Amino acid sequence: MRQATRLSVEAHARRVPPEAVVEVLSQPTAELFPRHLEAVASLLRMALLSGVELTLPTALHLLLDISQTVVASERQLVVFTGMAEAAAGTQIGRNLVAPPPIESNLVNSWAHLAGKPLLICRGLEPAMDAFLDSIEAAFALASPLYIEHDWAGSLQMFRSSGAAFTPDDARLLWILTLLAENQMARIRSLQQLMRMAYTDFLTGLRARGYFEQALEQAVHRSLRQSTPCGLVLVDLDDFKAVNDTYGHPAGDSVLRQFARILGHDMREVDTVARFGGDEFALILPDTGEAGVRLVADRLRLALQKARFPLPDSDVKIQLSLSMGCALCPQDEHTPDQLLRAADLALYQAKQRGKDRPCFTAEARERRGA
Repeated sequence: MRQATRLSVEAHARRVPPEAVVEVLSQPTAELFPRHLEAVASLLRMALLSGVELTLPTALHLLLDISQTVVASERQLVVFTGMAEAAAGTQIGRNLVAPPPIESNLVNSWAHLAGKPLLICRGLEPAMDAFLDSIEAAFALASPLYIEHDWAGSLQMFRSSGAAFTPDDARLLWILTLLAENQMARIRSLQQLMRMAYTDFLTGLRARGYFEQALEQAVHRSLRQSTPCGLVLVDLDDFKAVNDTYGHPAGDSVLRQFARILGHDMREVDTVARFGGDEFALILPDTGEAGVRLVADRLRLALQKARFPLPDSDVKIQLSLSMGCALCPQDEHTPDQLLRAADLALYQAKQRGKDRPCFTAEARERRGA
């Protein structure tokens, strides 16, 4: 049903009525601003924020706030799909009971196709009339959003009665979205830098820097909410022999393949990171001893079944792994202590013959014996 709706919307979007499209000038005219002094102040506010670092949700809320002072409306909606953070689509609405799904938002589709601001009223197209009915609006104003010339969504405003939006309203909103583009581009650039800093280039997993921050947050949350948290350090047994025998390119290929196994079936809240070399780490929020054992057993079984093909060779190798498991708050109460506890357990797993998990409590008993 949803697929049919999307196809229907796309079909109607191919017929944007020319009378709905507002032509924009290469430069704003002097006559536009004296009649809209309050709007000018709001536009300057957005321009001055171009050097301020904002998160995406904060920037979108701010865009809605400023849009309301630029052009008065009863309801507002921003549809945004222009970043990895909003890959599935982000919508923030004001005074809307429930924002329409992005795939059935005909205003958004028209804005995408037109690439210019739109003035929409009833009678332009039956499908648009039905959309306006669904949000109880008589008039709509929309401007497309771009980031460095890439389509990123739309800013939409609605009135249920009174005067229709004007071409001046559309041009002011267009200027606002152009100013917002600068802020969104800064946010996207920052996201890209953060991904580079926090992503391991070889495996695509989280890097150690990200892991350390995530562990601190997970431990604090565990203590604050009195919920368990598991930490698992994972080490591939005798991996040095792979590099020594087959070369580092082969070893890198095995690490990439193992990373896919490690991340399989993990929850969205879990952190899967490359800790360094052939050592990896898992942070498992809201997971006690039974849950950690389940994850460890699943990984061990998966590796027993796995055969790693080597590049440019018919050789397939089999590996085992050792795991050191620690629990918060059962074993320790700080990130550093929890990491040391997991490292102690990993050492004991190696000492006991490898190819096994070892928990901190077991490691401490064995060391004290």
